[in-house]
Amino acid sequence: MSLTLITSAPSSDAEYRTGLISRYLTARSSRTRKALRAEAAAYDRTNPGASLMDELLGASLGDVA
Repeated sequence: MSLTLITSAPSSDAEYRTGLISRYLTARSSRTRKALRAEAAAYDRTNPGASLMDELLGASLGDVA
């Protein structure tokens, strides 16, 4: 899996958030997951409100949550 650097605002906030979570859940390497967590943290810093990092980590819990 390759990482995609987003240099401009996403066209749809919900689409972007869903896409990042999907990429995180299907990532095969810890390096990729770490990069996606960093991307989510950066997104949260520039978009206060509902935490994408919380959604990301919550989604990765699966049925445990």
